Amino acid sequence: MKKSFLLILSIFFLLNTHLQAKIVINEQKIEPSLIEVLYKRIKVTDTLLVDTDFRIDYLTLMAGKNSSAFYCANRKTYDSISRRNPKYAIATMMDKEAFRRTSEYEVESLFKNFPKGKVTNHARHSLCSWIYEEDWEKPTWEITDSTSTIGKYECMLAVSDYRGRRWYAWFTPEIAISEGPWKLCGLPGLILEAHDERNHYRYSAMTIKLNPNCDVEYFNYDDRLKTDRITSLKAHRKHLQENVKNMILSSGAYGLDPNKVKPDKEDKSKPRPHKNYDFEETDYPHEPKFAWEE
Repeated sequence: MKKSFLLILSIFFLLNTHLQAKIVINEQKIEPSLIEVLYKRIKVTDTLLVDTDFRIDYLTLMAGKNSSAFYCANRKTYDSISRRNPKYAIATMMDKEAFRRTSEYEVESLFKNFPKGKVTNHARHSLCSWIYEEDWEKPTWEITDSTSTIGKYECMLAVSDYRGRRWYAWFTPEIAISEGPWKLCGLPGLILEAHDERNHYRYSAMTIKLNPNCDVEYFNYDDRLKTDRITSLKAHRKHLQENVKNMILSSGAYGLDPNKVKPDKEDKSKPRPHKNYDFEETDYPHEPKFAWEE
């Protein structure tokens, strides 16, 4: 019953948000793409249950000579169609299975060297869409003498301490494109596999298309609020332990009366299910501490 109510409440909230929000369609071709890579990402969502509590996403890297974009292609397609066709968006929201599927698409994306010397980040948390720019800070790598064959490519292992995590990356000089998943780049070859020291994040290249006959694009389909990297990470961390239903009710959004709907009971001494994790970047003030960190 609780889950059904929350689903209905979420759909109601999203429908009103969609209908009242400013329509944004911003699509810009940056440069021709030299490579298109589909990565599988395994993200642990409970660091106490590394082998059993995780989610899998499939994310696309589109890279050119000077820039790249890293995003969920399914999310991009859905957002592009729904912003142009509100009826499609409403139909998706009213279809329980379609709503579940689209709501699970990764919402964050990033654009390296766009604008020049910067990385533009799109984030979604705290019931809002966000955008921030940061200086393009590439990891500093130490290339080891370890080698391995991944698929048909000979690879070398490199190690980097980057923004709070130690990363291990297998790259191939056979594809001389200095790119990789997420913000991992700067090696003399494409990164095919990467993971952090604790195996909380793992990336593996599934398909590689050279000269895919398309462009590296910047795109945005949300009316975003401006922020900065550290503020966004802190707010997102706090949001992990917040009850979305209670947030919507307490906001009184769209005429909802919090006095007429009973909020969920919460035990704030325990982490919320599937929320006992941190981000790829951990170099930000970790406050407030969660119960499992005390």
